[in-house]
Amino acid sequence: MIIHRLIFKELLMNFMVAILSLSVILFMEKFVRLTRLVMGKGADITDILKVFIYLQPSILLLSVPMAILIAIFLTYGRMAADNEIVILKGSGMSFPGISRAAIFISFLGFLLLLFISLYLSPLSMHSFKKILHEAITKKASMALEEESFSKVFKDTVIYVKDMPSKNKFSGIFIYNDGENPAKKPVVIVAENGAISSNLEEGTIKLSMNNGMIHTYNDKSSSEISFSEYDFILASGINPVRQSKPAEMSTSALWNNRNNDLSWKIELNRRLAIPFASIIFGFLGPALASRIGKLGRLGSFSFSLSILMFYYLFLIMGEGFAKAEKIPAFLSGWGPNIFFGIIAVFFCYIAYQDKPIKRHHPL
Repeated sequence: MIIHRLIFKELLMNFMVAILSLSVILFMEKFVRLTRLVMGKGADITDILKVFIYLQPSILLLSVPMAILIAIFLTYGRMAADNEIVILKGSGMSFPGISRAAIFISFLGFLLLLFISLYLSPLSMHSFKKILHEAITKKASMALEEESFSKVFKDTVIYVKDMPSKNKFSGIFIYNDGENPAKKPVVIVAENGAISSNLEEGTIKLSMNNGMIHTYNDKSSSEISFSEYDFILASGINPVRQSKPAEMSTSALWNNRNNDLSWKIELNRRLAIPFASIIFGFLGPALASRIGKLGRLGSFSFSLSILMFYYLFLIMGEGFAKAEKIPAFLSGWGPNIFFGIIAVFFCYIAYQDKPIKRHHPL
């Protein structure tokens, strides 16, 4: 039907604008926190592009439900403000027919989110950690220059006299403050060395030859010579064997859901988030048609308020579940149950509005 196609077209346009805007905003928020790691000497446009690509699945898990609800509120809010919904009802169309396009796009979003949440997101998170580790390693090796001091790594100053080749150095001087006040400051000098990384261990290592380690405090000092010594540089990235739940495959989470609480919480989160788009698909038209007089700005602000409460409940639920105050099931499904009940209520009210029937003269 032409009306359905027009509504769907407007919904799709609003959805595309919303998804692009939200994806850029959410990416920039994440990227700002990574700037210190991926930017600077040694980073290039390829690293930034890979970071952008691998972050997209996790960003889409947030932006797709948000974009669906915003698009529905903008579309049906405008239709209500322009009295188009009244006209459509006057032409004999029921509210289920009017909201068909919103329900259809919400089911498309559900299928997309199901694929991203269960498969693509954990895969991309693992690849993201790998490329981030490579970028840090590249930055570390590129930041070390001949006859200059480098402070790439926290609490550590590195000086090299010569660089015979890439990642290989001679005349090495290292000063490390120690990870905490209880540890003694360390000074290391070595004849030569090379830098390498190990993603499995989550470390960046500076292997040195023929040197000496000096440790000291206010009362004493010590000196140890070595022929080979590996100095571990903190990368800030967990090793593969210590992967976070978000990086685990869904099958692994399912098989070990009863052994680790955080894994069970992550599993419920992955299964629950896709259903949010379906809930928003039913809630949006029913609610937007009643607040449409607020205009596009009012509809947009109201949709943001709903999204804020949804993700606030989701975050709070995960926090309570980790503290073992509520079951892990409610951490992911609680917000869906709450907003699902609201959606049923408003859908019931909206669907009670019968289309206006025309009376033809005899």
